[in-house]
Amino acid sequence: MTRTLETPRWRVDPTLSAAAARATDLLADAGIHADITDVQPPAFNGRNGAWSMSLTSGQRIFVKHISAEVSGGRAFERSVAFAEFSQRHSALAPHSPQLIAHRKTDGLLIFEHCGGTNLAELLIREAIPEDFAAQAGRHMARLHRAPIDGLTASYHPSPPTQMLRHGVSQERYVRFTLAELALWPQLQEDQALVTAAEELRAWEAAHQVAPIHGDLRLDQFHLSDGRPVLLDWEEFGLGDPARDLGTFAGEWIYRAVLDTVTSRGGAGAPPLSFDAASATRRITERMEHLAPRISQMWQAYRREAKREDPELALRATAHLGWHLVDRTIARAATVSRLPGIERAAAGIGRKILLAPAAYRAALGF
Repeated sequence: MTRTLETPRWRVDPTLSAAAARATDLLADAGIHADITDVQPPAFNGRNGAWSMSLTSGQRIFVKHISAEVSGGRAFERSVAFAEFSQRHSALAPHSPQLIAHRKTDGLLIFEHCGGTNLAELLIREAIPEDFAAQAGRHMARLHRAPIDGLTASYHPSPPTQMLRHGVSQERYVRFTLAELALWPQLQEDQALVTAAEELRAWEAAHQVAPIHGDLRLDQFHLSDGRPVLLDWEEFGLGDPARDLGTFAGEWIYRAVLDTVTSRGGAGAPPLSFDAASATRRITERMEHLAPRISQMWQAYRREAKREDPELALRATAHLGWHLVDRTIARAATVSRLPGIERAAAGIGRKILLAPAAYRAALGF
């Protein structure tokens, strides 16, 4: 019997094969001479190209191609800047995969492979360790009190105040989904929301005092051997610590709102239908279930931060509110019609953004 060997898929897929060739070339430039034996695309497609690869040495690497058109002109530099920062301040920088090689001309970055499971998945599976929120608080605090020498300002594109106040570019508009076509006029016509987003931007700009991650979501955390590992430093730079705190907390509250229609976390079965009163009651219960995680993070952060900032909790709460709106905007880009629960998340976020002082304590800050 004649046996035939199946050619690995990556060798016949032009995209994967080209990525492997570029990675091999960059590794050679860095003095690492090894063949690639396997290429896997990521489990979830992001805004940049990304591949997990295996080398003949047995080492696994993570290769990322940062597109300046998609991610902005500074994303590559910020990723490299964090790698350099973490070497200078290893005791304060969160643990992150080592940057092995990089090449600016084509936006290619090669990192050591990060194992483990991302925290967004663990949250859905209700498998996040009890001490994770406190660990994250301590990691953020140490990062935020690190030296700022040589750092440039981080500028995350959200809230997109220009789009809210002055309009969406034609290039962006022609790519809108039906859900975005319905959502964006509502946002732009909400003058209270637009003004609050602009005020948050100004508030944030006045407090750019610390190194921040800049885009701190649960899926940026991986739990590897019981230790949190923080990824994706494309927004790293000098910024307002409130952005990291509020975005991280907003992830928990967003999950709480989505859980309104589930029985997760020991909750009873949701009603077959909701009216305004039952929806409000159910959402409040879900938020109360996860708000203690935010409180654990905040208390651990305060003990570790050693920084006086009387308005930090208010700004973090405002960022939490905007994050719920932002998640709804992101969701609208992937569907033709927004589910009601997503619209509810945006509505709650709006209320928090407009009046952070009224919600700060209840949300754990």
